[in-house]
Amino acid sequence: MSRRNAILLFSLLFAAAYAPGLSRLRAQPTGQKGFPSASDLAAARALLASGNYPEAIAAFQSILRQQPPSEAAAIGLADAYRSVHNLEEARSVLVSARRLRPRSAAVLKALGSLEIEAQSWDAAIAALQQAVALAPRDAEARNFLASALQGKGDLAAAIEQLDRVLAEHPQDRLARFMRAQCEADLNQNAKALADAQAVLHERANYLPARALLAKVLIRERQCARAVQVLRPSPNPSPESTGPPPDLDTQALFLLANAYECAGQAHSAAAVREDFARASNADRERSERETQSKHLVEQAGALAQQNRFPEALALLDDAIQRNPRNAFAFSQQAKIFFSEHAFDHARAAIAQALAIQPYQPDFLYVKGVIAEHDGNDAEALAAFEEVTRVNPKEADAFFEIGKIRLRQGDRNAARTAFEQAAKLDPQDPEYQLAAKSAALTNP
Repeated sequence: MSRRNAILLFSLLFAAAYAPGLSRLRAQPTGQKGFPSASDLAAARALLASGNYPEAIAAFQSILRQQPPSEAAAIGLADAYRSVHNLEEARSVLVSARRLRPRSAAVLKALGSLEIEAQSWDAAIAALQQAVALAPRDAEARNFLASALQGKGDLAAAIEQLDRVLAEHPQDRLARFMRAQCEADLNQNAKALADAQAVLHERANYLPARALLAKVLIRERQCARAVQVLRPSPNPSPESTGPPPDLDTQALFLLANAYECAGQAHSAAAVREDFARASNADRERSERETQSKHLVEQAGALAQQNRFPEALALLDDAIQRNPRNAFAFSQQAKIFFSEHAFDHARAAIAQALAIQPYQPDFLYVKGVIAEHDGNDAEALAAFEEVTRVNPKEADAFFEIGKIRLRQGDRNAARTAFEQAAKLDPQDPEYQLAAKSAALTNP
């Protein structure tokens, strides 16, 4: 079921959903004065660096339309998609770039990095091995390859890659830290100790390295030193200083073990209490988040039956359990809209977008509300942003086509309707709109 049809089940007055990038319709987004030339790679990179991800997507896409072999633009576009959590589209961009440039180490490295993010270890290793073969001195590619091997559990192979990086770049802290992790997991404690100490020498407050070093020191029975690593204080007594504010649950567990190993049972007991409180807080937070998610699902089922008061009550509960559950606010907006409580709908979707600014469904609902208000410019901007962030859905293109038709821009309307019909050929409304637009356009 499309998102558009799903929202219709909420008795919304307008179609709802989201779809692919408007950059396929025009080189530049509308209503944005001063938008830099999309052919300017530096400008596109600046948009990406500044966090203007939808605009960066449009800019990189425009470059690729003009220069399809542009390796830098393809990598930049994939990075922009990754920034809005659209790994599928990022992968598609890089796979296409790889077909055009099969011997590009940079494209392979970007693809391998993406597969690491997706925890697709075999795919990451395959891409990164090829990248390293093409660019043997690329330290970043080797670090990525080591990370993928470590993720898969092939620690010896990961160390082999990290050894090669550190032979040429002994100051590479990432390589040294990863090697220390692998060595510790292989119980190569003396080597892990040396590498972890070297990392902390360069970055004394890096908690993961402090925790790793403390773990190895405890194994080596250097327990007082492990305490000092985790709690570098002139007065380490828990009674007087309290738990160190930067220690997470794992580090507190290690600190308690270090105290006990050092023969400081009273201090160990005090830190174990801190650990228990932190563990309970983590568990309760996780439980609240899970409960909040389930409540949103239940509210959705009730809303589909037009049982709006009951659904809203569940959504209030969901938000109390997890105030950052953006989907609860989005559900509220849909129900408020269906009840003609438009001010409440606008406020709810604004809260959802404040938490997840580039979630396509939220942007679509914003567009639906703006369209109802008669604000075609705001609605069009929202639908266009949806299509940049996720160029795989048809519904937003359909809405763009409707607005363009009202504005008298029949060519843009036809392009949008045809894109909607292409993406969802089973929807008769899209097909009819595309055919009608084709008949009425030159």
